[in-house]
Amino acid sequence: MTGSNLKFLLTLIPAALLACATSRAAAASCEDLARVALPNTTITLAQSVAAGAFTPPVPSWASAFMRSTPVPVAFCRVGGNIRPTKDSDIKFEVWLPLTGWSGRYESVGNGGFAGSIRYDSMLNPLLGGSVVASTDDGHDAPAIGPTSADWAFGHPEKIIDHGHRAVHLTAVAAKAITAAFYGRPAAHSYFVGCSKGGQEGFMEAQRYPEDFDGIVSGAAANQWTDLFSSFMWTENLNLANRESYLSPDDLAKIGAAVSAACDTGSAKSGFVSDPLRCEVTPASIGLTPAKLRTYQSIHQGPKDRSGKPTYAGQAYGGENPGWGDTISANNFEAADTEAQMSMYGANFYRNFVYQDKKWTFHGFDLEKGRADADRIIGPIMNAGDVHFTKFKAHHGKLIQYAGMVDSIVTPLSSVKFYQSVVAAQGQKSDPAALARTQQFYRLFLAPGVGHCGGGPGPNQFGQAGGAGDAEHDMVVALQQWVEKDVPPTRIVATKFVSDDKTKGVAMTRPLCLFPQVAKYKGSGAVTDAANFACSAD
Repeated sequence: MTGSNLKFLLTLIPAALLACATSRAAAASCEDLARVALPNTTITLAQSVAAGAFTPPVPSWASAFMRSTPVPVAFCRVGGNIRPTKDSDIKFEVWLPLTGWSGRYESVGNGGFAGSIRYDSMLNPLLGGSVVASTDDGHDAPAIGPTSADWAFGHPEKIIDHGHRAVHLTAVAAKAITAAFYGRPAAHSYFVGCSKGGQEGFMEAQRYPEDFDGIVSGAAANQWTDLFSSFMWTENLNLANRESYLSPDDLAKIGAAVSAACDTGSAKSGFVSDPLRCEVTPASIGLTPAKLRTYQSIHQGPKDRSGKPTYAGQAYGGENPGWGDTISANNFEAADTEAQMSMYGANFYRNFVYQDKKWTFHGFDLEKGRADADRIIGPIMNAGDVHFTKFKAHHGKLIQYAGMVDSIVTPLSSVKFYQSVVAAQGQKSDPAALARTQQFYRLFLAPGVGHCGGGPGPNQFGQAGGAGDAEHDMVVALQQWVEKDVPPTRIVATKFVSDDKTKGVAMTRPLCLFPQVAKYKGSGAVTDAANFACSAD
């Protein structure tokens, strides 16, 4: 890079990044990025990778369901460690296209308790021409399982890294590396994540509103402490005794009753198309009184002693098979540790909140447990601000989505939070509040879709995309909104045969801008999105 080019580069890099993007010798190749000086950061890897030469590793905890293939395009791979405190060790990677850079930068979120670089999420943005980065959120551990939160025990700085600092510092470093490599900063920056990554997206919009121009946040765990206290309330209720426990057979009865009540009419699809308007008669389920009380309580959600809800309940339609591994398990004994709510919630309270390995959720006091988590961890993990003042001032755009059969982060939490944001944009009776909200924040509900994906419904809509088109790819739709001021009003979701793209399309269905829902027009195949219209009725 010539001296004149370097001088031009320095005029483009924002002042906050200027110190990060300079080095003893300006980077002229991928390998030279190892010399870029970044605060509290060590670059450990900077190498050009030929197309097909790198197959990302799969974490051992994900080997049963995650597959990896060679990256089919050439890119510059940069890795490093950021240590903002003595107890911090934030690993990150940045992939930079060697050709065809779109001018975009994207961070991808993590999941569960994090603990590894999310290579699986980095591929699509790279194929779409974006620079893409991921972080392990500051620790090396499995994202799920009985030891997944042990890293937090006695490590308050690592909890802060996990809560918000790792994603922010990774974005700062990756943007500086991008500017140094291409000779200019990214024109637009994006964040895409689901579950824990959904929490990260909301945290970025609220705590670091200038990091990203656009955010996709799915199954958002942004109300973190309320979510995890709901886990413990649910498991304490379901596992109080065998007589009230919801077994797999009970969940099958519930699923059949819900389907009979709510998947009806000429547009019957094999899943509940509109859970928010679903009504099920208790007598139709066929449960014992004790089990029915458990089911109805979980459906309604946790309440404090005064009867006020503390978190949203479960949506109709996600019970079978969803509750079978999130709330229950193969048997009563196994559910104590194997149900996802048991595992996630108990790990959180033992390692984050109480620092007590012997703590148990049996006998959980909702009000005390919720208050303790909110006081100790809430300022680090919660992203519950409903005003988004600084994000709006940045002209940021946020798309949120929720799978309607997601039983780990209930979609009703997304609905209720969105409604609270709408209410904050105007007076209670102000009909313009929704329009003002939709200028920067839009919600899409995905019927028949599970946690971040999967499920019996059309479950592919570019939620981890960036390489498709704006009609079918949520990330591309976000880019169009940010860069061309064309907001998405509907996105077509696809269900592939056996969830295998190579086997062809089984069904398409529009995801509608909330509060609209997809309504069958009355004729044509119910497997074709063209035969549905988005309606607020």
